[in-house]
Amino acid sequence: MRWLPVMVLGLLMAARAEAQPGRLPELPGLDPGPVTVSGLSSGAFFAHQMHVAYSGVIAGAGLVAGGPYGCAEPPATPWWLSIHPYGRTITALSVCTRIGRPTVELWSGWLGAPAGAPTVAHALAVVDVARSDAAIDDPANLADDRAWLFSGTRDTIVPAATVQALAGLYRRFGVTGERLTLVDDVPAGHGMPVDEFRGESRFPKLGCGDQAPPFVVDCDRDVAGELLRHLLPDGFADTPGVPRRDRLIGFDQRAFFDAEDESTGLATVGFLYLPEACVPDGEGCRLHVAFHGCSQNTDAVGDDFVWDAGYNRWAEANRIVVLYPQSRAWAPAWDAFGWSGNPAGCWDWWGYSGADYARRSGPQMWAVRAMIARLRAE
Repeated sequence: MRWLPVMVLGLLMAARAEAQPGRLPELPGLDPGPVTVSGLSSGAFFAHQMHVAYSGVIAGAGLVAGGPYGCAEPPATPWWLSIHPYGRTITALSVCTRIGRPTVELWSGWLGAPAGAPTVAHALAVVDVARSDAAIDDPANLADDRAWLFSGTRDTIVPAATVQALAGLYRRFGVTGERLTLVDDVPAGHGMPVDEFRGESRFPKLGCGDQAPPFVVDCDRDVAGELLRHLLPDGFADTPGVPRRDRLIGFDQRAFFDAEDESTGLATVGFLYLPEACVPDGEGCRLHVAFHGCSQNTDAVGDDFVWDAGYNRWAEANRIVVLYPQSRAWAPAWDAFGWSGNPAGCWDWWGYSGADYARRSGPQMWAVRAMIARLRAE
C-alpha cells in the first residue's frame, strides 16, 4: 500500500487543478523556430496528423505505435466501408489497429473483409484531397523534417505493418537518411518504453512486453530521450536533469475549444512542464508537444505519463518546454452499438469529433495549434 499516500496526493492535486485551473502562459522568449511533437498510440497517430496538417509550424515527430495520415479513412474496397455510418471506426479498429479485427472478420464475411494493413498509396491520396481543399499546409514542408518511429515486436494492438506504412509515407515526403529512424527490434508491448519507472503509481510496474495501464513499460530503453535527441540534435545534453514537481503546471484548456460540445473530447485541464531555466518567459527555450495514448490521460492514470514517461528529465537538461494537452473519455448514451464516442479517452484520429478531424479546422487540431500560439505569444 506504499502507493496510497501518493495516489491521495495526486487526487488532491487533480481536484485543485480542476477547481482553479490557471491560464496557459505566454512565453514570448521561446525559440521562434519550428515546434516538435511526439505521442504514443492514439497520441502518435494524432501527433503525426498535426505534423502533416501544420507542417509549416511543426518540423519533427517522435511516434511510438502510430500510423499514417488518414489511416481510418475507408478505402474504396470493400465497398460497404465507405457507406457504413461507422466506416472510419471499423477501419481504425481492424486495419490500422488489431483491436477489433477478429470481430470485423466474423461479420463482414460475404461483404468482403477490410484490407489487412494500411498502405502508403491510400495515405497519399487522403493527403492530396486535404491539400486540394486547402485544409492542410503544403506537404512539401516535410522534406527537411525529422521523424523517429518505434514499433514494439510484442505490440498486439498497433501492428508493425501500420508503423511501416507510416515510415513509408515519411519517405515519400522526402524524410530519408539520418533524418528518419525506425526502431522495430525491441520486445516491447503496447506502451511507452522507459529505462526505469522512477515514480510512484497505483498500478503495478510493467515489464517490457506488458500491455496494461499506465502503458509505461520498463524496457531498459529511454524512448523519450531518444526521440527528443533525434528531433533536437543540436547541442543536446548527454545527461538528463532533475525535474521539479513545482514546474509541472496545470492550465485551463477550455479557452481553446467549445466546452459545451462534448464530442470535442478535450479535458478541462492540460499540463505544461516549464524547466527552471525557462522561467519566466521561455527565453531561448524550445517547445515540444507530447500526446498521451488511450486510457493514459491524467483522469485514467494520474501523472504516470506527464511525470514518468521520461520527457521532463531531458526537458530540464535541454531547455525544452513540454506541453501535455489532455483528451478525455466520453460516450453518447444513445449509441446502442458502442461504436461512436471516445470511451477510452483517445486522441481523435478516426473522426469522433467530426469529419474534419485530421484537418487544421478539426476541433482538437485547432485547439492544440491555439495552445502553441498562446505559448509562443503569436
